[in-house]
Amino acid sequence: MSSEKRLEANLATHRVLISGKTSDPAVVLLHGFPSNSSLWERQVPALEKAGFRVITPDLRGAPGGGTQVPKDSDDCSISNIIVKDIAGIMDALNIQKAHIIGHDWGAATAWAFAGLYPDRTLDLIAISVGHPTGYMSGSHIGIQKQKSWYMLLFNYPGIGEQGLLTGSLGHGTISAETAKVEAPMWQAHETFQNLGKEGAATAALSWYRANAKPECFNGDYGLFKAPPVTCRTMQIWPTGDEPFCCEQQAKSSGDWVKSPGTFRYERVESLSHFAVWTEPEPISTLILDFLGQESKL
Repeated sequence: MSSEKRLEANLATHRVLISGKTSDPAVVLLHGFPSNSSLWERQVPALEKAGFRVITPDLRGAPGGGTQVPKDSDDCSISNIIVKDIAGIMDALNIQKAHIIGHDWGAATAWAFAGLYPDRTLDLIAISVGHPTGYMSGSHIGIQKQKSWYMLLFNYPGIGEQGLLTGSLGHGTISAETAKVEAPMWQAHETFQNLGKEGAATAALSWYRANAKPECFNGDYGLFKAPPVTCRTMQIWPTGDEPFCCEQQAKSSGDWVKSPGTFRYERVESLSHFAVWTEPEPISTLILDFLGQESKL
């Protein structure tokens, strides 16, 4: 059973869900867009049962989340603000080091945190999104830019909100089968009801406006600059990511893992980008296997 805390960190108030014993090794779970901490509700019980203390924050701008709303888009800058939020939350809970796991923008945050705070990262698991600097660069630059067209749209005030709130962005992008498996998640989390509240869509889109600016589409830039990591790393790519995130951006992230770190790549069959929730069993199995390997070293 998770307990809820309100923690002060990096000049903001954060809603954080906590499960497990204080003495257990910590796992920090970072959600993406347009999710909040509820994205991980199907992973938390397995992690707690396996003997981990699970820390699941609502990140800034999360629809329906309890963390302070960003004042402007720059408050969602991953490399300047969000990683400091995570470090501050860990400080508030007296956690020196943690296993860092992220999905979507949470994965980009996890990569950045592991690179900027290597002394606080036990290991890294990134789901869907690979290293942010390599995301739209290298041999996959063309295909990933095509798949990221919506990021460019999200950068334009008013237009981005309209596309998000009308649901028109999904038309022709995801299959009817995918929409069917995702619908219970959206309903359970009241995602679109929460996005419809005053200012909520703009707050959520701050992630794109701070970290995927239009210049990302010019040249070999990537999303934002983040250092390589030096920890054990596992990248998981669910096949349901195909409409948005090409496989090569995930697979090539091993180029951003430097010695003494090691890189493991796993491809998971799925119907949805949100496989963490829609198809949790294979994701949980991989996470627990990876974390279990660490305990045997």
